[in-house]
Amino acid sequence: MSFCPNCGGQVQDIETFCVSCGKKLPEDIKKRILPVKPSKKWWFLPALSLIIACSVVGSAYFFTNYQSNKALSYYDEATEMALIGDYDQAKALLEQALEYKENFPAAEEVLAFLNVATEIEQNFDQITKLMEENKFTEAFNIIRQSEDDIQKFTGDLTDQIMEQNIAVKNQILLKQATYKLNNNPTTDELKALIWEIEDITHDQAAKLQQEVQQKLVSMTYQEATALLEDFQFSQAIRVIEDTLKVVESSEQLESLKTTVNKEKTAFESAQEQRIEQALSAFEDEQELNESHAIELIDIQLKEEKGDWIITGQLKSVATVPIHSILVSYSVKDKEDNTVLENDVYVFPETLYPDEVGNFEFTHFDVDTEYERLKPKVEEITWYLE
Repeated sequence: MSFCPNCGGQVQDIETFCVSCGKKLPEDIKKRILPVKPSKKWWFLPALSLIIACSVVGSAYFFTNYQSNKALSYYDEATEMALIGDYDQAKALLEQALEYKENFPAAEEVLAFLNVATEIEQNFDQITKLMEENKFTEAFNIIRQSEDDIQKFTGDLTDQIMEQNIAVKNQILLKQATYKLNNNPTTDELKALIWEIEDITHDQAAKLQQEVQQKLVSMTYQEATALLEDFQFSQAIRVIEDTLKVVESSEQLESLKTTVNKEKTAFESAQEQRIEQALSAFEDEQELNESHAIELIDIQLKEEKGDWIITGQLKSVATVPIHSILVSYSVKDKEDNTVLENDVYVFPETLYPDEVGNFEFTHFDVDTEYERLKPKVEEITWYLE
């Protein structure tokens, strides 16, 4: 049976034209076949393509979402490990997170932070060794560098490492303060040390500060006592008051200050008495030196070949040297009439306290008719050094 290839109507093999549509039939009988009718489900292929595309997109979405979730899971776990200080495990987890999600800025930043934090932790070990060797300056330099390195980061992990940095810094300060205390500090160094300890946040800082204050009080007490024994009262009080400005209170120093003030008052009172006595003694001495500095020992007259020779001796009872001593004498007869008068200087020219001096003079061609002549010192004058 043949069919029209144009309309599908049934035709005879001997027919040249289709009786249904009127179109010419193919001469080749083999071409007179029934054409395949268009499927009523023509929409199925596009729908199928859409479904396949959606499946691919969905699969890609779910895969990407899976990758992201996995990366976030590793990131969260890494953060927890970092917070408890397990930086090595945290870095390994972050590297896994980056394998699941290459574009993960938060993970990259935390990883960079952990690299810095690991280096800082290694620095802590070095700082411990430096503290044992009392190399505090080098230790502080490392701490400052660590602070600079961590400044570029923020967040809980940064706050945590900063707290560790501060704790180590306080340990260095405490160790340094202890070292200073145990190495013969001066009182001024102890005063400065008290201020330094006040800035240290450490459970042993209060105890150390108390030890420093006790040592400062003890050294101040010794210094002020030595000054007191040397009668340097004002300086002793100044030393005590300077320390009392630094320490909160000291019954020992307050008591010593009271003692110094009393000793000062007593000393000043005694000093005034000594000055009065000295002035009185000086006045008496001055009067002695000015009025009674010479004690006459002897004066004699002898005749020799018609000459009268006057000799004499005197002693200085002054408290200072005297000089230019001039003796005025006279010679009297038996009726106490003055026969002659004369002045003569004592030799040596200067007499020191308790030293004896002499004088001598010869009168030539005198009248020898006088009898029972008697020399007499009328006046002695001198000058004080």
